[in-house]
Amino acid sequence: MTIQLLDPTGVIARSQRTAETVLESLNGRKAGFIFNQHASGLAFWKGLEAEVERRFKPAAMHRVYKENTWAPAPKAEVEKLIGETDYVLVGLGA
Repeated sequence: MTIQLLDPTGVIARSQRTAETVLESLNGRKAGFIFNQHASGLAFWKGLEAEVERRFKPAAMHRVYKENTWAPAPKAEVEKLIGETDYVLVGLGA
């Protein structure tokens, strides 16, 4: 039997930050959602999306629903969502 010890330190990924854009209102803007589809949050998330649609009447609604609850949302899908929306709601461990 062999015991192998690993160094738990790592390199933190760096990302480029762009300047924030402040939205005066969410009304009529393009909304995005990233949700992990965990069973404990399905009813809440469905209600949240319905309320956003009712209250802010988005010009469009785009979604990334993760297939694997525990894995990060695919980077390509997140990048596409960022390009298609004015704001994104991320929730429940997404």
